[in-house]
Amino acid sequence: MKTKIWICGFLALAMSSICTLLAEERSPGEIVYGPKAGFNISAPEGWVVDNESGNGQDLPCVLYPKGSSWRDGKTVMYAKVASPQWEGVNTFVAWAIQGMKAKHGTPKEKIASGKTKDGHDYFINEYPATKTYSQWERVGYVQLPQAVAYIVLSSRDQASYQKDSGALEKVLKTLVYVEPKSETASGQEYAHRYRQLLDQHAERQIEPLLTEWREKAPDDPDAWITSANYYFNQRQTNISTKKPGPGDITLTDKKGKLAGSISFEQEKADMKRAADLLEEATTKFPDHLDIWCGLAFMYQESGNFDNELSTLKKMVAYAREHPAQLKWLKGEPLNEPADKFVPAKLHEYGLYYEKKENPEDDKRWYEIATLAIEQYPNDPQGFKDAAGYWADIGEWQKARESFEKAHQLDPKSAAPLIALGQISVEMKDFVSARKYYEDALKLEPNGQYAQEAKERLRRLKSK
Repeated sequence: MKTKIWICGFLALAMSSICTLLAEERSPGEIVYGPKAGFNISAPEGWVVDNESGNGQDLPCVLYPKGSSWRDGKTVMYAKVASPQWEGVNTFVAWAIQGMKAKHGTPKEKIASGKTKDGHDYFINEYPATKTYSQWERVGYVQLPQAVAYIVLSSRDQASYQKDSGALEKVLKTLVYVEPKSETASGQEYAHRYRQLLDQHAERQIEPLLTEWREKAPDDPDAWITSANYYFNQRQTNISTKKPGPGDITLTDKKGKLAGSISFEQEKADMKRAADLLEEATTKFPDHLDIWCGLAFMYQESGNFDNELSTLKKMVAYAREHPAQLKWLKGEPLNEPADKFVPAKLHEYGLYYEKKENPEDDKRWYEIATLAIEQYPNDPQGFKDAAGYWADIGEWQKARESFEKAHQLDPKSAAPLIALGQISVEMKDFVSARKYYEDALKLEPNGQYAQEAKERLRRLKSK
């Protein structure tokens, strides 16, 4: 059995969005953009909305109570648009619940519902803390045109959750749909016509339109991105009462009993067409990291790790040579330096394999971590991921060395110290473990890991 040396974060879902401040200072309102839709939200009274503090976790729009911060708030929120393959809220939520069951257990579904400020339907699911996950969370889901918005509220303890959980619905009631940025970019008429055809289910007209868009607007990256997404999303969603098979989503009734399954079928020709379009787009628009990441994601979804890793290597090579001109969704500049942004993306791809928890995928996790270490040796994340891999297979000395390197690169973070304490306990080096936990407490006496450090020190007294 693996010994997990990994610091749990907040509720993680498939996601792809960016957040833009409406004013130069942090303001009560934010716009969250995704590839197919966006939305504006406002902070409730007594809260702050922030587009900087969550960037390291790919959370570009976070909220927390005034007087606290994203790092130490007992309750925080973040807002996202789901990845572009999820256009229907019910299918997205079913998939998310299935992926979270091992850690979160069965949620309480639709504990509240209502309408956003502009009349879109929302509902809220509750995810209570479990023995394996200490956070108390609830998530508000909103069906937007061709996209799903969601806002997560997460509390460190039940008392904070009971006190602050009502803030989520207050935020949902401020939400207003925003047209995707492609409407104002080149090719806006094609983008508008494409959405009309989708709404009309006029499939026979869509492919000729996309072909014309690429021919008539050769400098518009959205023409290739939209085309690739169209073919990629041609998966058939099958909802049935049959028992779930490998890779299917399990459906349960309100009592938690098996009710059926959701399965996805996709033609290999459609997947190849989508990947070929993005391969072409990487040569035409190599500074768009979102295109590189989209291509890597498609290879990941199709189980082609070799092509995924090759794509990531090419992306990193280009980013290393052209760090100042890189762009993200809709041509926006990166929200942080490339030598921070790119390692964070590599970390996300590695986590996909880490969560599978099997030897073959763990090796893939390590390969991506190694790429990050080799190309960005001054960023701690690759060393943290490599350390997690070594810990998973019981190579404690190698895990310790990697976490020590991560701590050297990020001496203000308590997370590596907590992990080093855990590893030292596994190595029966209780003196070092005690020192690591004490150092973590000195660094963050009241921070995110303080309680964990105190608890582990208490356990060490009996050693």
